[in-house]
Amino acid sequence: MSQIAERAESSVYTPDEVLLRRFGIVRAVGGGAYIIACVIIGLIYGTTAWPVLLGIPVLAVVTTIYFRTSLTVPRTSVALSLVADAIVLGGAAAFVGGTGSGTGALYVIPIVSAGIILGPTAATSFTTLSVALAWLQLASEEWLYTPVALHRPDLGDRVVVLMIITAVLISVGYLTGTYASSLQDNIAEAGQSASEVAKRTRRRRSFVRQASIDVRGPLGAVERVADRLDSADALDADTRRALAAQLRMRTAQLEGGIEQLADVGALDEARDAKPQAVQLGRVVADCLHALGPRLGDHEVHVDVPPIRVVGDRRAARRIAYNLLENVAEHTPAGTTVWVEARSTGGQGVLVVTDDGPGVPSGIAHRLFDAPDEGGGPRVGMPLVKELVDAMGAEITYEPRAAGGSIFLVGFRLAPRDAPSADDADDGPGAHSTADIAQA
Repeated sequence: MSQIAERAESSVYTPDEVLLRRFGIVRAVGGGAYIIACVIIGLIYGTTAWPVLLGIPVLAVVTTIYFRTSLTVPRTSVALSLVADAIVLGGAAAFVGGTGSGTGALYVIPIVSAGIILGPTAATSFTTLSVALAWLQLASEEWLYTPVALHRPDLGDRVVVLMIITAVLISVGYLTGTYASSLQDNIAEAGQSASEVAKRTRRRRSFVRQASIDVRGPLGAVERVADRLDSADALDADTRRALAAQLRMRTAQLEGGIEQLADVGALDEARDAKPQAVQLGRVVADCLHALGPRLGDHEVHVDVPPIRVVGDRRAARRIAYNLLENVAEHTPAGTTVWVEARSTGGQGVLVVTDDGPGVPSGIAHRLFDAPDEGGGPRVGMPLVKELVDAMGAEITYEPRAAGGSIFLVGFRLAPRDAPSADDADDGPGAHSTADIAQA
C-alpha cells in the first residue's frame, strides 16, 4: 500500500523517522532557549515568576520521554509533547500580560506543529485545546494569579483582546489543517517517487552488472578462438567451419549484450520521450527481419492488423525484439511462433505465443525480477519489463495450456489516423507482416 493511501485511511498521520528526528532537535533547541529566558526572568522578578519557572521541569521530562519513545509510539509522543508545550506556553503567557497582552497568540506554535506533523485532525484538536486554555487563563487571572508584567486590570479590555486572539487561533488552525493535508500528501508522494527512483536505479545497476558479465563470456570465447587460430599452422576445412561458427555465435551474443547495455541507457529516454504513434505492424516486421536467420528453423505465423499505439519507437522495437529473441534462444528448432496484435479496451495488445517448453513454474513468478531481486541470471525479461513500464504499458506472462509461453504487452492505443514516423518507412523496400509470414 502506498504512503498516500495509508494517510488517506488514517485521521492522524504517522510521522516518518526523519521528521521525528528533526522535531526532536527543534524541541531540544527550543527547550534550551526557554531555560535561558527563564533564568533571566527569574533573576529579574524572583519568586513571582514561578509560572514560567515551572515550565523547565515539564519540558525536561517531556523531552526526555519523547526521545525515548518517539520511534515506538510516534503519534503519541508528538501529541504529548505538543500538549506539554501548550501548557508551558500558557504559563509564560499568564506571567507576561495574560489575556490582555495578546501573548495568547503563542498557542499558534503547537497548532501549526500539530498540523504539519500529525495532520489536519490534530490541528483541529490543538486549536480547540488552545482556545480552551486561553479562556481558562482569563478565569485564572480573575481568581488565582495576576500577571506580573504588562497586565491590563480592566476586564473589558482583556475580553476584547482575548476574542481577537481566539479568532486568530481559529483562523490559524483552519489554514494549518487545510494546507497541512496538502503538504503531507506532497511529502508522501515525493517519498514514494524517491523510493521508486531508488528501486529503478538498483535494478538498472543490476542490469548493467549482469549484462557486463554476459559480455565477458563471449569475449573470452572469442579470445580463445583467436589463440587457436594464432597457434595453428594449418586448419582443415571442418575446423575452419567450426571456428567460424563459434565466432558468429559469440558475435551474436556480444551484440545482444551490447544492445542490453544500450537499452539500460535508453530507459530514461523512453520514459521522458514525447509520446508518438507507433505502428505495431512495422515494429513486428522490423524485428522479424532482424531475427530472420535466428528464427529460420521456427514456423512463424504473423497476424498484426494496422494498429497504432502510443509510445517510443525505439523502445517498442526493443520490446518486440527481446520477446522474439527469447523465443529464438529458449525454444528448439521446429517450434511454432504466433505473433498477433489486437485492440481491446483502449489498448493495443501485442501477443507472442510459442509451443516450446515454456517457463518452469518455479521461476515464472519472478520472471521479471532483476538478478539482485531474486530473478534469473539473465536480464532479458526484467529489462523488457523496464522498457514496458517506461512507456506506460503493461506486460504479463501466461503458460500456454497446450505447452509453451504467452507474452502479452498492452500498449496505450493511439487514434487510428494519428500520424506516425513509421509511415515514412513505407516504400518499395518495405515489407508487410503478411510478407514476413509467407517468407
